[in-house]
Amino acid sequence: MEAPSSSKVAASRERRAARRGNKLVNGGGIRNNGHNNLPYHNIIKQHDKLGAKKVVLLFAIGMVFIFLLMIWGGAIYHVTTEDESGTKKKWKIGNPKNALLKRMRNDDVSNYHSESIISQDISTDPYNTKALAKNPYLGWQPPLIPSPKGSSFTFRDCFKADAKSDGTDQPTGCYENPSELGSAPTVSDDWIPDVTMIRTMMLHGKDRDGNIFPPILTKELCEDIGVRGGKIGDTNKECVEKSNIKRTGILSSTTVIINPSNHYEATNSNTEPASIVLPAPRLMCLVYTMADAHANRIRGMRDTWAGGCDGFLAFSTESDPRLPAISLDHDGPEAYENVSGLYF
Repeated sequence: MEAPSSSKVAASRERRAARRGNKLVNGGGIRNNGHNNLPYHNIIKQHDKLGAKKVVLLFAIGMVFIFLLMIWGGAIYHVTTEDESGTKKKWKIGNPKNALLKRMRNDDVSNYHSESIISQDISTDPYNTKALAKNPYLGWQPPLIPSPKGSSFTFRDCFKADAKSDGTDQPTGCYENPSELGSAPTVSDDWIPDVTMIRTMMLHGKDRDGNIFPPILTKELCEDIGVRGGKIGDTNKECVEKSNIKRTGILSSTTVIINPSNHYEATNSNTEPASIVLPAPRLMCLVYTMADAHANRIRGMRDTWAGGCDGFLAFSTESDPRLPAISLDHDGPEAYENVSGLYF
């Protein structure tokens, strides 16, 4: 039997390749798959090499991303700040608002690193020449005269005087004697009080002599003090506690923290409720008083909570631009029963 010629063998291979969809060239040993007529096994090797390079590249990119993510997470997890003494502290972020609320409840308000609750700061001197020309009593503060008893002095002695005392019978150190306040400066009939002066002093944190404002008070005043200075029967403190009024921020803050724990009749809880920070509403505080209360009651307000008001003014029987207090012309007698005739 005659062996098939080489041309017949090549033709047979081409027919089989055509049925498979691949064209054979060069006598039938190489397939034309659009890859420059390379042998099929070499094409597979090139694909494998390209796939391996892609895997390595993607792995390297993933590792870099994870490394950067770990650095960012570590920075967010701990924030380093400094308190007023320069001591560095680390606050665990978690929930910034709740962490801030916890520090407020623990009276640790010296390190507010959350920008949403930072108190307003008067970086420039508020007692400059221009400001004092407008209000010469801005930043004025009566002198703090210490008691000659020294460390043995107690504020409980200040409560032994008559409730309607004008302060002349108070011992030195009670900050209630009219001689410490001095006489009120004379003002013109068209004088307009600067109701923002106490707020300005509060935000600055110092009076114009460089003394801390509000002045630091002894912790003894936080104890139960009865009407006559005893250790029981503090009806004023009981009234405040029964009212269940809770603060929403420090006095100098321009924002307030609102959450269930500082709502009226809310119960205390160890859990940290959700809270929101809002701009504090502007508050104008007005009181009605008499001239003989300027050195004690009005001074007490001025040195404690009055700076928390955006505006503070006392309606009185005598004007005093240092407090400030203003006397208004009115009909009828100077009496509480005539309040509507006095100022309304």
